[in-house]
Amino acid sequence: QRCHVAYKGLCGEDASKKSSRCGSSWYFSADCQRKEQKHHKIVCNMDYQTQQYELHKKAFDAIIEKYNLKTEKRSNEIAVLLTNGTDGVNAGDFAKKFGMDVQEAVVFLEWIKVGIAFKTKAIDTAQQSGFNDIGSKVGKKR
Repeated sequence: QRCHVAYKGLCGEDASKKSSRCGSSWYFSADCQRKEQKHHKIVCNMDYQTQQYELHKKAFDAIIEKYNLKTEKRSNEIAVLLTNGTDGVNAGDFAKKFGMDVQEAVVFLEWIKVGIAFKTKAIDTAQQSGFNDIGSKVGKKR
């Protein structure tokens, strides 16, 4: 493995140390890592965030399987609970209703929040790009 800084012509050594956070970049020394830190921090944070999302999604999927939440009945119960007009869903109440422990309910509900944030951001981006009324334009004759 070549030192990541070698690609910039600053180091020609073989690397033996890797980023402890993301594990995607290799360095010859701590000095090489410091030279690259400003750029690597951006990449490292993105890699780390991606890893965390993947772990969270796997945990969410495992909860769905464990408690058989894929059925139409269960999905509808969850949808009603999440959209019943209150300010939020209590993890303890959610856990009790679906027979899971509170930690699993927290993981499940937090992943739902991630999905809602993604959807909101996608809608905002679409509206800012002028795609907010594209559905009304599709199929119209010119």
